[in-house]
Amino acid sequence: MGAVYEEFKRELAIVRKSCAGDPRREMIQLFLMALEREELVSVGYRESLMQQRITSMPLPDDVQRLIRHTLIWIWKDEEMHTIYIRGAILKLGGWRLRTQAFLSQAAGGIGGWAGSVMQHSHWSRAPVSRLAATIVTAVGCLVGKVPADVKQHLQFGPFRNFCQFNIDAEQTAAVCWYRIAELAESQPDLDRQLARDFKRVAEDEDRHCRIFEILTDALGDDDHLVENETVESLVEKIREVGDEFLPRDQRRVSDIENPIGSGQVVSVISSEEREAKRDSFRQLLDECGLSDAVRRRARFLKQSIDCLKIAIKPTFMLGYDRKDLSPLTDPELVDDLAAYLRELGCSDITVVEGRNIYDRFFDNRSVQSVAEHFGFRSQNYRVVDTEEEQVQHQYSRGMAQYTIAKSWRDAEFRISFPKLRSHPIEMALLCVGNIEWVGGRCDEYLFLERQADRATAVMMLLNDFPPHFGIVDAFENAPDGLVGVMGCKNPVHPLRFYAGRDALAVDTVALQHVGVQQFQESSLLRSTSQWFGGAANQLTVAGENSPIKNWRGPYHNELRSFLSIMAYPMYVMGSGRGSLFLPEMDPLVFPLIDREKFFLRNTRRLIRWLLCLNISASRE
Repeated sequence: MGAVYEEFKRELAIVRKSCAGDPRREMIQLFLMALEREELVSVGYRESLMQQRITSMPLPDDVQRLIRHTLIWIWKDEEMHTIYIRGAILKLGGWRLRTQAFLSQAAGGIGGWAGSVMQHSHWSRAPVSRLAATIVTAVGCLVGKVPADVKQHLQFGPFRNFCQFNIDAEQTAAVCWYRIAELAESQPDLDRQLARDFKRVAEDEDRHCRIFEILTDALGDDDHLVENETVESLVEKIREVGDEFLPRDQRRVSDIENPIGSGQVVSVISSEEREAKRDSFRQLLDECGLSDAVRRRARFLKQSIDCLKIAIKPTFMLGYDRKDLSPLTDPELVDDLAAYLRELGCSDITVVEGRNIYDRFFDNRSVQSVAEHFGFRSQNYRVVDTEEEQVQHQYSRGMAQYTIAKSWRDAEFRISFPKLRSHPIEMALLCVGNIEWVGGRCDEYLFLERQADRATAVMMLLNDFPPHFGIVDAFENAPDGLVGVMGCKNPVHPLRFYAGRDALAVDTVALQHVGVQQFQESSLLRSTSQWFGGAANQLTVAGENSPIKNWRGPYHNELRSFLSIMAYPMYVMGSGRGSLFLPEMDPLVFPLIDREKFFLRNTRRLIRWLLCLNISASRE
């Protein structure tokens, strides 16, 4: 154990002594310490910084790629821990504790940035950043935030020095989290799941420590691999810690088990006229490899096709008025897809959808009611409300999601079938984002007290219950507004369909066709690439491979760009938990639960106007 670890042990002992007889107070003090530390390393391990440092090292490309992905997953872990512990603190205390939490997180962020600059940047390359970081570090030393044992490590040097320092850092984090878990078990009023989560975080920190030990042993002081170390030997050592630390092509998972990130062919069918919608969709189904994918899955599971349970996830719960059908997957196409699967021999077909935040404010918003109103009814499938059939599940990765819809869980072949919709954060919401409704309610992962962010919740679902096929309805009435995901005054008609086995590949191609050249611009697709080990650089497109005409996207002009940038923080912190961002529902079908007061009614109207969602008024 190093000096940093011993110093932290002494600090823990001081906290324990000062809070003797008051385990709740000790736990809260450790919460704040853990939050500061998690934010510090989540900033210090950030992807952009690690990529810049690793690419400057004299290592073969395959070794650089391996180390880069290994550190990305540690970074994603630390981000998850930060959000989780902040949410736990916000749920536990009042305004004073919340203020302490935000100050601790801010201190961790500043410290993480300063430390990373000191360890990874030369004065010659970043003089301003180095000067600012030096000042921050000096202030930290004066106020006791940066012990002398830590300061000596905050210097540019061989990468193995950084790894060696973080062995100690990860060990201190593990000790802190194990103590928090111990204290949580002694608090009868706390959810038992919290103690299990805290222990899981501690085990994550133990794994990070092992990774840094592996890298320390593998690298020399000249940033080369040491003698007798190869990329193959490094892969095997990292695999013993966990497959998730490896790029996808090094993992022991088949494309049939989880096709996410495998880079499969994407089929794109286009048409010249709207009347050819169903014929074009049938052509897509015949040519996209769906039948082969179903048969391969049946052979892999050693089942006959007629015994396969099929789940289709369209999108229709954001529908609010028949005057605007743009946020909905076309119900005729959902029926055609189910009929096609029946032709293949499938007999057990379920359409699954989940409630969203609208049912907090409007009546008659069950999945069955909305499905019936918008025409999602057929003898070829049954409709299931995912909220009504949530069952417990212990996810293999991620945090703060504990349930899954039974129909999605039990399905042996899953299809994500969204509508192409513009989105201020994701650019367009497609197959990957469409999955978020099959686990816990989406609003559990949106607002400030969340213990996992929306991307993490979706990634957990993709990891344990991935779609085996993705289809995007981009034929007609595609919402291209500032928040097209909610609706659109003037939808466009791309006259296209996209399909393929790899949902990430399907989404990537569709995004390219709406003008997004790098999938990293979408937070969900960026997270998908990070979780699942990367994405294919060159995707094969069978069929139409050109931009969609007249698509503007959420960043079309300066005003749209500003509103799109502000959309997420405003929704999270200034929307009254979504109460201000609501479309104008058909009042005869979806009446308000509570009467709107003057201020609320007019604020909602103003926001609809700003977001170009005043659709009903414009069509009267």
